Amino acid sequence: MKSTYKITVFEVVLVAVLSVVIGVAFWGWTFVYEIFSPLLKPIGMKYLFAGFWLFTGIFLPFIVRKPGIAVIASVISSLIEGFITRWGLSAILWGFVQGLAAEIIFLIYGYKNWKITVLILASLFSAIASYALDFFNEAYYNLSIGLNLLQLGSFLISSIIFAAILSYFVGKALAKTGVLNQFEIAKDFNGK
Repeated sequence: MKSTYKITVFEVVLVAVLSVVIGVAFWGWTFVYEIFSPLLKPIGMKYLFAGFWLFTGIFLPFIVRKPGIAVIASVISSLIEGFITRWGLSAILWGFVQGLAAEIIFLIYGYKNWKITVLILASLFSAIASYALDFFNEAYYNLSIGLNLLQLGSFLISSIIFAAILSYFVGKALAKTGVLNQFEIAKDFNGK
């Protein structure tokens, strides 16, 4: 593997700190989800607010463009979230699966293409992998195909909005401030 893919101590600290912060944000997002999920569940749209839980695995690799960041960041955030929410430590499994799915997309593109379309593809793949885990854990195989498709569709929409698009615009805003000048992301947005 090329030396440019070596993760520096600074990058490890940044990923760890931001992952913890986002893990706490996941706790706050749980309240939003708990409010809207029961209202949307009867129409198969309970996942419309679930995409934010994919944010870490898209956002941090968008900044630190190196192998493993999606998995590491997602696991750390889910660990923090698991400690402070009702999800418990089982959240780590979801974090791993979500991060791994995004990581596969970034790997396919050689950690070189960071256009919004790639972020969207990574968020979609992450949502599909997460939903597959839910499918078995929540016994969704007992639900109709139509309801499963509605739930998955709402998760895909949510992942695009709350993981891919949010990551892109937050990353762009941070890059424009100069705070990310030591990262490749700064080259994407300098002068734009």
